[in-house]
Amino acid sequence: MITHSNRIDELDRNIIRELQSDGRRPLREVARNLGIAEATVRLRLKRLQDEGMLQVVAFADPTKLGPSHMALLFLTVTPARHADVVRELSDWIEVSYLSTTLGDADICAQVVCADQPALWDMRQKVCALEGVTAVRILSEVDVHKIRFALPLDIPQ
Repeated sequence: MITHSNRIDELDRNIIRELQSDGRRPLREVARNLGIAEATVRLRLKRLQDEGMLQVVAFADPTKLGPSHMALLFLTVTPARHADVVRELSDWIEVSYLSTTLGDADICAQVVCADQPALWDMRQKVCALEGVTAVRILSEVDVHKIRFALPLDIPQ
């Protein structure tokens, strides 16, 4: 089930904005920049994390870490098996991004494999999942922009 919370206010947005520019920034610095108490930042951050709205992570670019092949897989799945396929793919280490989509496919998965033969094996593994009726693959030659930051200036 998709849910959206409207429990984010301008202070939450400012805290997120501070951390988007540097997720390792000390909370006391965030508090100082915003003119609030560090405890307030800590409580707000904990709530945002507990509610699944914010996750502070390190991003490793697979293209810079050694040989890798990235691809987008577009899956058509029977409705009765959709949730099961999503759960299964969520556990696969090769899957770096997973979403439910509307349109020509039901699920989009970005995968990172060592090479073309590994991508073929991945395709075979996906096709073998119960409920998957079709798989389209788009190889990613180069990623020109990737953004994990929320554009916080979008009108609500």
